[in-house]
Amino acid sequence: MPEPTPNTPKARRPLLLTGRVLVTDGHWTKTVAAVRALGRAGLHVTVGETSRLAAAFFSRHAHRRVVYPSPRTRPRRFLAALERAVRRGDFDVLIPMELQTLLLVSVNRDRFLPHVRFPFAPDPVLRRAASKWHAAEAARRAGLPVPRTRLLPRGTRDWSLLDDPGLPLVLKPEYGEGGRGLYYCRSEEDLGRAFERIEPTGRTYVAQEWIPPGGDPLGVSLLMGPGGRTHARFTHRRLREYPPGGGPSTLREVFRHPAAEAAAERLLAELDFTGVAMVEFKVDPRDGRPVILEVNPRFWGSLPLAVAAGVNFPVLLYRWAVGLPLPKPPTPRPGLKARCLVPGDLLHLVAARGRVSRDFWRLRDPDTRCDLLDPEDPAPFFARLLSLAALPYDPQLKAVLKRREAPRGKLRP
Repeated sequence: MPEPTPNTPKARRPLLLTGRVLVTDGHWTKTVAAVRALGRAGLHVTVGETSRLAAAFFSRHAHRRVVYPSPRTRPRRFLAALERAVRRGDFDVLIPMELQTLLLVSVNRDRFLPHVRFPFAPDPVLRRAASKWHAAEAARRAGLPVPRTRLLPRGTRDWSLLDDPGLPLVLKPEYGEGGRGLYYCRSEEDLGRAFERIEPTGRTYVAQEWIPPGGDPLGVSLLMGPGGRTHARFTHRRLREYPPGGGPSTLREVFRHPAAEAAAERLLAELDFTGVAMVEFKVDPRDGRPVILEVNPRFWGSLPLAVAAGVNFPVLLYRWAVGLPLPKPPTPRPGLKARCLVPGDLLHLVAARGRVSRDFWRLRDPDTRCDLLDPEDPAPFFARLLSLAALPYDPQLKAVLKRREAPRGKLRP
């Protein structure tokens, strides 16, 4: 039997896969994958988002939809709306999909736990894992390869970064996701321009040693129980991404890398982490070691590939949350791929100015799945096209994309 979650509320129904789950952040492709996986497992799925054009709203597996205020611009109203939805919905499990939503709900979890299970690590653990600075320090304590990393306090122009970690370097928000807010500095002039852009944001940044190109970018995804026990593991290799060199993957494949997998498990054990997370690596071409870049302590953008390969993290997380036995996932087939065609790969094409490999144009490939386009559930794909067309005119959709900026501190209304 799996261990109980650290915050299990009162039981209200038999713990069967006939329950109810609320999933937030319905705009994102990974949310569509989670909604499909949970719905196909027999669960009643409610999806939340700020815009009515959220792709997951249109899935045949979305039984109900909740439109709430923006967690970024109206966090108190968002929390009140989400709490009302949880109280009225009689849900078994609440799953925030984006980092900002997750951290906001996490620090206010006492408002939700009497009514729903929240299968994520305690708030201090969650925040340490999400912090690129604290994750790097944990990796260093565990003796794992990690780039030289410095914390840059808010509003500070620290020119000593030229010596440590030295050029070239990458500036990243301490808390953030996707490719937003990254600055690659190859010269003193680059660093000065980055300082000018960072100062008005009021965010804390980290400066990290730049790992040269040539090594594989990897992601190791895990469902962890207490005591460092691994319930599920999945590894992928990035083949394309947008923005190039630092954004979410637009094409990735099933992969195995035992050294990276062992390092990911050691790091999450060092953090005393429970729940789902994806640890990002870059293989250093100078010595072949997988170097830890950051931890994503929530569901990740490449989730559709894991589900397609048989490692059904959303359903496993649900079963773990409600105390059901966890079946052993099948061994994924190496070489299986998944691509984010719209908008990820199309944006990659524009950024590359049309200079892409021949397989980019191969739309029918038995070894490649499309993240959104599913013959059994086609509506989310067309909803995404509609939302892209409406983006210039829809302030709510613009606000959804801005949520990928770094969270601006804690909130306890």
